[in-house]
Amino acid sequence: MSRYPSKLILAHSWQRCTILVLLAGALVGCTTKAEFSENAVYILKQELASNAEFSQQRHLDLADVMAGMFGTPDEPNVPKLGDVEISKILDATHLYVASGPVSSDERGRARGLYREHCAHCHGVTGDGAGPTAAFLNPYPRDYRMGIFKFKSTPKGGKPTHEDLKDILVNGIPGTAMPSFKVLPNNELEALISYVRYLSIRGEVERSLVFLATNELGADERLFDISAPAEVKSEQASLIREYAAEVAQKWVDAESQATPIESPDPDRDMVASIKHGRELFYGPIANCVKCHGDSALGDGQKSDYDDWTKELEPTNEEVLEEFLGLGSFVLAPRNIHPRNLRQGVYRGGRRPIDLFRRVHNGIDGTPMPGALIIPDDAPAGTKGLTKSDLWSLVDYVRSLPYESISRPPVIEQGYQRSRM
Repeated sequence: MSRYPSKLILAHSWQRCTILVLLAGALVGCTTKAEFSENAVYILKQELASNAEFSQQRHLDLADVMAGMFGTPDEPNVPKLGDVEISKILDATHLYVASGPVSSDERGRARGLYREHCAHCHGVTGDGAGPTAAFLNPYPRDYRMGIFKFKSTPKGGKPTHEDLKDILVNGIPGTAMPSFKVLPNNELEALISYVRYLSIRGEVERSLVFLATNELGADERLFDISAPAEVKSEQASLIREYAAEVAQKWVDAESQATPIESPDPDRDMVASIKHGRELFYGPIANCVKCHGDSALGDGQKSDYDDWTKELEPTNEEVLEEFLGLGSFVLAPRNIHPRNLRQGVYRGGRRPIDLFRRVHNGIDGTPMPGALIIPDDAPAGTKGLTKSDLWSLVDYVRSLPYESISRPPVIEQGYQRSRM
């Protein structure tokens, strides 16, 4: 009988090589399989917050539930979550193509795309701690919080399919995230589905850790395969409820992209840039607070993103505990506001991209969304109109062309003569 909760969803089971060695005394035809790592950081965080130990039994229950719902890195599973239209966001065929070791079939069709293109930075689990991660700045994205920075949806929303595809196709300028534009569309679609899968899996794991630590009694099991049928049914129902809540947000995101009206093409650009500058340095937009008087991104350099804040980087004693979990916990780094004079915009350089950054903010960072007011709001109403946002965009786009943004001109007398 499988150790995984068979009544929760279709279970996956496998035999581990170590068990074969212990039982048979020999290792024949057995290879090491990739495994998902549990979220040790979040477990420790909940232990510290609740002043209670996450017991060994809960570790085992969590591993069983996660494997039963989502399968393994080699054999991913699409969970069945009641009324959630999971097929709209996860495709079993795409997951198969993206998962597993790097290989191809007799017709040359690729498999293992995620490990080929992504795992060395983002890790097999999607924790942003692959073998190259520590050498990169910024660190690769940890998908497990379910937070993505560059997207078309409001703050707190999941990215749409097109948001993820834009990142894969265009990369993220100024980072180690490259463009995968050369990949055929079916492979891009497979990677999109797999990133969603890892993110949903990771966020569900976090939800279940929180449930086990904060809402279950000390002796209550997350899932007990040996419990009476009625108890197992109740446990499975609760787990599905938590998982469905996470997955539904991804389904909903497809209809949540912020609608954007194009600015007046005949607007006075000089006046718009001037107004944008006033807003940039003014008390309402207050962009200067973080991006600095010179817009070089030096207004503040002591804050952290949400992924780093989970490590409590300003509490040395607690931080030491987190770092002691292992090399997969990357040392904290401050998050620096964008240097707007370089003309390098990580979420895209189109006016519509910049508008969305100002309108929605950037999830997981201190960058807030704008407080939007209607164009006909009474004078003195606190906030920014959409026309104001376009003026800010016009000003930001003008910054790389100001004289202060250009390299100093070397006087002719100091230039080395050329042959």
